Amino acid sequence: MMRTTDTPAAPEMLPAASTPSHTNDIHVLSWMYRGSGYLDIGDQRYERERGVATWIPAEMEHVTGLRENSVSLPLGNASTGDLQLTAPLQERFSPAWDDYLMFCSISARSGLRPDAHNPRHILDLFAEQVAAQRALSVPMPTNPRARAVAMECLRRIGEPGGTHHVDVGAEIHRAFRDETGMTLGRWRYAARMRIARDLLAGGAPPSAVARRIGYAHLPTFSAAFSRFHGLSPRDYQQRESERNP
Repeated sequence: MMRTTDTPAAPEMLPAASTPSHTNDIHVLSWMYRGSGYLDIGDQRYERERGVATWIPAEMEHVTGLRENSVSLPLGNASTGDLQLTAPLQERFSPAWDDYLMFCSISARSGLRPDAHNPRHILDLFAEQVAAQRALSVPMPTNPRARAVAMECLRRIGEPGGTHHVDVGAEIHRAFRDETGMTLGRWRYAARMRIARDLLAGGAPPSAVARRIGYAHLPTFSAAFSRFHGLSPRDYQQRESERNP
């Protein structure tokens, strides 16, 4: 026999919500777990769709809002000394990331975390996601097979030598030359250097940047970066910090 209870029914819809206009003294990373929302800074609105993580800059007056049936969760934060940020940064994570990002959110906001938990790991992952997205601004081939090779190179950019192990034929090499103006090898190099530039501009130390884009040794990375950009990683980072104090 089924026993009846007085348990109330769950609400059918979560109400829309928003914060008062406010500022934070640290950068805050917020993830849209469900539904959609927005971030208003001055007269600029940044839409926050399902799966989008957003860095909200410190010392910038803003309003965050959620539409009906939406949930946003904090993933972490960073001090102004650890991260240089003058405007919001956004990156979309696929649903395959949901469990891990939920784990990061819980670990960041409670004592329920594994031994040796590194709260900066999700911040580093976000930086890599943004950098990989920006690397797409290097000329991309339109040939479907060549474009697939380009995307595979970007996915494996952090593996030492990994970007050189993609099996390609003469058609692919020809497509890169004809459609990007670069050989495949030169295109790989340009993509790595673009990622490195963005990571350095975000405040990552050169040694960490070298590892993230597949260089086992810092001097080798520094020489490659200097050839491409005309100045060393540290000089580039210093110049960017002076431009955006």
